[in-house]
Amino acid sequence: MTTQSTTDGTNQPSIPDSNNPRDPVARSVRPLSGPFGLLISIALLSSAGYLAWRTFSNPPQEAPDTVPVMYICSETGKTFAHVRRSGEPSPVLSPFSKKNTGYPAEKCYWTKDGKIKDTPTYVLLNEQAGKPGPTKCPDCGRLVVPHNPRPRRSDGGKILVPSSSPGDRGMESIPADSSEGASQNPSKPE
Repeated sequence: MTTQSTTDGTNQPSIPDSNNPRDPVARSVRPLSGPFGLLISIALLSSAGYLAWRTFSNPPQEAPDTVPVMYICSETGKTFAHVRRSGEPSPVLSPFSKKNTGYPAEKCYWTKDGKIKDTPTYVLLNEQAGKPGPTKCPDCGRLVVPHNPRPRRSDGGKILVPSSSPGDRGMESIPADSSEGASQNPSKPE
């Protein structure tokens, strides 16, 4: 900051003169004014525009699914493992019929006598096959739904069965070795 002498001999701070390029106070008041500030503003706006364009015009590609899923041929009823590729049409090509008749298979883990089994039975849903009505498992006769849940055993030995009420995410429990409890299962045929 510069000082200026007054008529009475005291020094007063001078007012910065923004028109004087040699005045250091005037230059420090607005450092980004002038051509340098304009250049910085253009560079920042250009960078922001380019990054926004790259973000919205080139979305990241999804990672390919590498886990094989069990499919079932709607013509032959045979199951096969298949890794779904990006952009692949549905239904997929079946190795048995050599046509696009492969649908994702639903799993049923029940036996006829109401016990849980380790190896599932793969079932083609009626809605995928173009048939009316609910889908029943060919092994046990129980209702099979999309994303059919696997039954679990609780620590007390009871079988936990997903509830059949729409919107209900709870689990019902039935006795593990009771035919009475197995008939209470909503997905068991009557």
